[in-house]
Amino acid sequence: MLRKLRKSLIWYVFVAPTFILYALFVAYPTFETFRLSFFQEVATRQEFVGALHYIRLLGNQVFLAALLNTAFLGIIFLMIIVPLSLVMASLLNNLHVWPNLFKAIYFLPQITSTVAVALVFSYVFQPNWGLVNNILRELGVDPLPLWLAEPRYVLTGSRAAVTILAVWVALGYYMLIFQAGLQAVPSELYDAAVVDGAGPLQTWWLITIPSLRPTFIFLFITGTIDAMSRFSDLWMLGGPAGTPARSLQTIVMYVYQTAFESNDFNLASAAAVILFVAVLVLTVVNFRSFLGREFSSQSGA
Repeated sequence: MLRKLRKSLIWYVFVAPTFILYALFVAYPTFETFRLSFFQEVATRQEFVGALHYIRLLGNQVFLAALLNTAFLGIIFLMIIVPLSLVMASLLNNLHVWPNLFKAIYFLPQITSTVAVALVFSYVFQPNWGLVNNILRELGVDPLPLWLAEPRYVLTGSRAAVTILAVWVALGYYMLIFQAGLQAVPSELYDAAVVDGAGPLQTWWLITIPSLRPTFIFLFITGTIDAMSRFSDLWMLGGPAGTPARSLQTIVMYVYQTAFESNDFNLASAAAVILFVAVLVLTVVNFRSFLGREFSSQSGA
């Protein structure tokens, strides 16, 4: 009996470091964030203030603007990257000359340092002597766009520049995920479509797209989470305030600025909790909306 107990305990010893690290760096910080959001630091002690910080945030125009920026940048990014990567993956899937080389080239930005990429793009979109405006100047474009110095909602503004950056970085990853989904589509479906007289466009629209439903679900959910937590590249391009005119400030950047520049960790914790709840709600909504058919079929069975 004692020998069996020892054999079973040895496995807990192996998994214990993982649980200890998870408790120290995930569970405890999460609990402390929720706790701090309901307290206010007064001198050297914490006083319970209830939902005061959440009420302050809902009336804070800077926070609401950061929330709008986060949603706007995320929606535009997904609207561009999903169809573009699907088309590129479909073309790459039919490529028979050096396909692995093109996969590596497209995926290279994904494994490149985000800081390095943002630094390069800051020179590319520099209004006065940047690469893009130098090309436009040679083409006779006047006036030249301001790019990262333009806070308005225009096609050549700061939000457009960072969206181009995000699409360029993520395109290879989304392409490979879509290509994995394309290669999982049974070839018998395409053979049956050819027998029925379906053309290439009809086959792609009626067979390929519906067969990629699980891939769409995965990319929309993970893309939403990534878009809500975007930080590094925007911080490099616009600083914690998301300059110009806070046009690039997201919720995560607002949390950083509030905590480490204003030293208001309680308010920053409340903003982080709102971010957590928003990501959780969006994930559940996406999951239920995309998988509603599966849930209804299982309940009916």
